[in-house]
Amino acid sequence: MDETSILQSVCSCIGGQQNVSRVLSSGNKRYLMVKDASAVDLTAVRQVEGVQAAELSRGRLTLELPGNDKEEKMDHKQVAQGIIENVGGKENIASFTHCATRLRLKLRDNAKANKDAVCKVKGVINVVEKGGQFQVVIGNEVAQVFDVVQEITGISGQAEDIVEKDDLKVKGKFIDTLIDLVTNIFTPILPALIGAGMIRALLMLCTQFGILQSSSGTYIMINEIYNAVFNFLPVYMAYCAAKRFKCNPMIAAAVALALVSSNLQAAIQSEEGLRFLGIQLSMPKQGYGSAIIPIIFIIWFMSVIEHFCTKHIHPAARNIVTPLVELVITVPVSFLVFGPIFSALQAAIGNGYTALYNLSPVVTGIVLGAAWQILVVFGLHWGIVPLGQVNLAMYGRNTINAVTGPSNWAQAGSAMGVALRTKNPDVKETAMSAAITGIFSITEPAIYGVNLKYKKPFYIAVVAGGIAGGIAGGIAGAGNAAALAGGPVGILSFPLFIGEGFIYFVIGMFAAFFGSMIGTYLFGYDAANDKA
Repeated sequence: MDETSILQSVCSCIGGQQNVSRVLSSGNKRYLMVKDASAVDLTAVRQVEGVQAAELSRGRLTLELPGNDKEEKMDHKQVAQGIIENVGGKENIASFTHCATRLRLKLRDNAKANKDAVCKVKGVINVVEKGGQFQVVIGNEVAQVFDVVQEITGISGQAEDIVEKDDLKVKGKFIDTLIDLVTNIFTPILPALIGAGMIRALLMLCTQFGILQSSSGTYIMINEIYNAVFNFLPVYMAYCAAKRFKCNPMIAAAVALALVSSNLQAAIQSEEGLRFLGIQLSMPKQGYGSAIIPIIFIIWFMSVIEHFCTKHIHPAARNIVTPLVELVITVPVSFLVFGPIFSALQAAIGNGYTALYNLSPVVTGIVLGAAWQILVVFGLHWGIVPLGQVNLAMYGRNTINAVTGPSNWAQAGSAMGVALRTKNPDVKETAMSAAITGIFSITEPAIYGVNLKYKKPFYIAVVAGGIAGGIAGGIAGAGNAAALAGGPVGILSFPLFIGEGFIYFVIGMFAAFFGSMIGTYLFGYDAANDKA
């Protein structure tokens, strides 16, 4: 009896397939998330042929199936063909995308789809109709099936984000909508961020223990892989944002590459500056290389231009004129409008920090510790970073890193809390990787891939960062804790703080990590997220 037949028999004992929200796999175990546990006849499940053991706990039915040393390989083409045939053919598919385990189809006529027949396709675990989508649960090999469906139907991936984002859209508060927008745009980039972050962490370990020298060819080569991701992050963001805003992703990438151009940055920030049509150009002090929010606004502006051109330019000239207009307008406006706005915000935040620190180091630690990662998201932290470098140059000490450093570990701690709490193996793997890179000071995977996505972990990390910042800014301030050299704050940078107040800095770091981890584990992650 094959696995599909076993699961179908099990479903008849637990209220039908409509009572199953998600199926997860791990080795020879299958985890069925049931909506109504009272509908489960556990005795009948245990008597199903092929079920070696079955347990029900907190809405999760755990099945132990026969082991298979030679696991049968899924025929992706056969699965794709079976799905297409039973949803009314390729002519009935308007668009489609996939998430971690589901192939999500938007059908022209849902009445033409045979749900039961799709469920019987070998390789299909379940079918869920939700949010106007016909969602086929496949599991970890959904991406391969998705590729074959594209080949058979001839439908390109251009509509991918349209479908998926419709399912993820949140109507409500502006801040929630903005967070969802950022995380949805960021999700496709996450594997590259985690990979690059782990590379950076390994390089830190290798240089710390003398395995590699930073001047060696091996180090330089591997480090450039990290730089290729993080130094050009706006390019990746622009591409994904363009798909979200339904404009040309290649033009968006060209705009982003112009924004991170070292030649333009050097010219604009030189003493003479740079003028465009007689108007002085401006940009944030550290450029757009690590900017997240600015590039989203810029690509949204570009999409407005593209949609206007598409509507008003004659088709004969549209493909030539539209890209020209988009590039010529968007890039200069980025420096003429968005540059001054973010520069002014950075300056205001820098001045605010100086005034607040003069008022009270304790309050500064709480406020800055809590707000730091929020400022990082908007790219506004660069208004404060230079002040730390000035202090380092003048006094040999940087107190800013002492109060903002714990916020890195607060984000890592929240990601770890999610990893420990979730029963979803995909979420667990992502969150654990993000937590590890966060411990080494690379917090982007934790922020954008986990904490912001589920919101509560990010909020808890903000609170934990504020408390830890208060410890570092208040108690540690009395102990005169500070960094004695520059660099990101992570586990390998602890030696930079050795000296006065070091113990208080360490307390702040661990308080941030374990505080946010415990807070997230207890209050920050909803079990419903495992079923999404």
